[in-house]
Amino acid sequence: MASREDEVRSCAVCGDRATGYHFHALTCEGCKGFFRRTVKKGIGLTCPFEQCCEVNKNQRRHCPACRLQKCLDAGMRKDTPSPSVHPQPACTLSTTCVATAHTSSRYQHFHGPASDQVHQ
Repeated sequence: MASREDEVRSCAVCGDRATGYHFHALTCEGCKGFFRRTVKKGIGLTCPFEQCCEVNKNQRRHCPACRLQKCLDAGMRKDTPSPSVHPQPACTLSTTCVATAHTSSRYQHFHGPASDQVHQ
């Protein structure tokens, strides 16, 4: 018998395979990204039809205004802060920031005494 965790969950917006809770709603990666981009841009979307477009896996790209409305109806919230994709490391004055070392040399992959042996 399959456990509850093994069951395929559906996106509350388009019905595609959901990957988890994003912006407080169970959604797929496509709807998560769409919602994030739309909120970040802050543009007003309007439906060219009668605001009753079908939003499903195959037609979710046809009307962004109706898709956004369905995201909001599913419980997605604009006020949820999304973490940075690549958070900046915390650098202190007493230590060298690893991120700076990686960006200073494109091909430098090793740090410390071992790097002298590898790059001779």
